[in-house]
Amino acid sequence: MNAKEDDMNESIKCKKCGFENPTNVKFCGNCGAKLSTIVEANKFEGLALLHITGSAYLLISLISSYRLISIFSNALVGESNTFMILYITSAILGFYSGYEFYIGKINKYLKIISALAIIIGLASTSILFWAGLVVMGVIGPAWIIFLINAWMLWKERKRL
Repeated sequence: MNAKEDDMNESIKCKKCGFENPTNVKFCGNCGAKLSTIVEANKFEGLALLHITGSAYLLISLISSYRLISIFSNALVGESNTFMILYITSAILGFYSGYEFYIGKINKYLKIISALAIIIGLASTSILFWAGLVVMGVIGPAWIIFLINAWMLWKERKRL
């Protein structure tokens, strides 16, 4: 099949008269109306959903277990607000990245922001998970969400 036959297989329907036109023309062959080709931006709903899910989990776990996080952060780093700041930072960056991925507004800074959200979320949830195992698994394995998110970001890197 050559390029002309490919163009004939795909077509653009005229909004004015309904005539099927080849994709390589700008005006309708039947009525002469200008054809509009709708180009939809790449959307990354999977990445968006993972970012939003991870961010929501961080905020929910922060709200529901602030006292427990304070205890662990005192034991681990000697400062009670460290994990709260990491969780909030990762959540904000994650919500922002998720929204931008969903609407398809991709740029080089979004990749960096997305990676930061993943790294901060993965690090903070991993540390708290392993510390939580010491007290019989008090904190769930949220780090898995960020691990999957990192894998998806890596997988989609060429399309971004």
